[in-house]
Amino acid sequence: MRRPRVLPAPSRRQVLASLGALGLGAAVAGCGTADASADGEVTLNFQWWGGDERNLATQKAVELFERSHPKIKVSVSFTGYDKYFQRLAAQVAAGTGPDVLQMDYYQLRDYSANGLIANLSGPDFSGIDVSGIPEVYVDADRLDGDLWAVPTGISTQALLVDPKIWQQAGGLPKPGWTWDDLIDDVGPALRKAAPDRYPLTDFGRYSETFDLWLNQRGKSLYKADGALGFTQSDLTAFWELTARLRDKKVFTPPNLTASYDGNTSNSLLVRKISTAEFNLTGTVAPYFEAYGDIDLVPFPTESSSAPLGLTAGPGMMCVRQSSAHKREAAQLIDFLLNDPEAGSALGVVRGLPPNRQTLNRIAPKLSKGDRTVYEYVSSLEKRFLPMSIPPSGSDEDKLEFRRVNEDVLFGNKTVREAAAEMFEKYNSTVPKG
Repeated sequence: MRRPRVLPAPSRRQVLASLGALGLGAAVAGCGTADASADGEVTLNFQWWGGDERNLATQKAVELFERSHPKIKVSVSFTGYDKYFQRLAAQVAAGTGPDVLQMDYYQLRDYSANGLIANLSGPDFSGIDVSGIPEVYVDADRLDGDLWAVPTGISTQALLVDPKIWQQAGGLPKPGWTWDDLIDDVGPALRKAAPDRYPLTDFGRYSETFDLWLNQRGKSLYKADGALGFTQSDLTAFWELTARLRDKKVFTPPNLTASYDGNTSNSLLVRKISTAEFNLTGTVAPYFEAYGDIDLVPFPTESSSAPLGLTAGPGMMCVRQSSAHKREAAQLIDFLLNDPEAGSALGVVRGLPPNRQTLNRIAPKLSKGDRTVYEYVSSLEKRFLPMSIPPSGSDEDKLEFRRVNEDVLFGNKTVREAAAEMFEKYNSTVPKG
């Protein structure tokens, strides 16, 4: 399929900031550029990011849509994640871009605030039926009550564990196990069962696990309006907990932790250095391929009655505000969400299908890894919390969180010094921080 040329572009934040300064002029520059043919045929442009499996499955679903909607043709293009947003930023700056586009959670507020994506609560999008999707996933794509995206795949957080070692250490813990259980019982038992491994890969460097820890305490990284939902003391306490887990040798040591760059091949679990590590359920299939059987366990929490802290993090699909074919774009999105044949073609390439009928229909045919995710999500989703949409700049603060945490890992800063620095950084980039 055609791959568009990647245009040189400034950073995402610079481009979107410039669009905000221009108002909606750039966003609506492409309005009225309808490309319908004389016989009423319409062409939609659909862009996403992803690997070969996602690309092939999505193209198959698009072909099914074109067969059932002969007056609508879909031009598709795709690339890797980083290049995708470089290209998209350049396109929207020029007032062009796809009619239907994949969106990242950390970018949604930027694109909606700058008038670059359409409010799907409007009449043009009445053809998108979300009644078959649990509300917790739909609500995760709302801002101030308005729907700006639709879920395309279900994902949540988990500890990915080696089931054999954990069974030898006493079994997989049930939801509601505690941080004290991990430190006093589970960690030592894992060390005994696998003396050549560390129990867990250190997850203190991820803002996502800090957010999960906050959720267990009735707080969050961000509030619904994009403001910070925690204090400097909260971040200090979280990093003190992770330091304690390192001191107790439950976590991997700093040099090994820092060697993990997020690629599955470099995973400390895959390299058999740890027995478990944090990740999202959407990553399970690559772990099965690289490691073998794994199982999923919810995070420890404060008590058996406390929230698990897990959030609903669905994938997202949006419509460009300046699209001349919003109703046809709505038809494509609805088809990909709800058509049984499209659901079978897409499978789990974007995570578990959000449409409950589709998910239940394909469940018996899932691979072992995908079945593991299905059972984990199905057993816990009633306890999921909606995730507040992050504010502008938050994607860059994720990287800063890791950098500052490494100063703690290698003794360049104390926990309190690092927490103060990171909290100041959050307040410099997050509105109302």
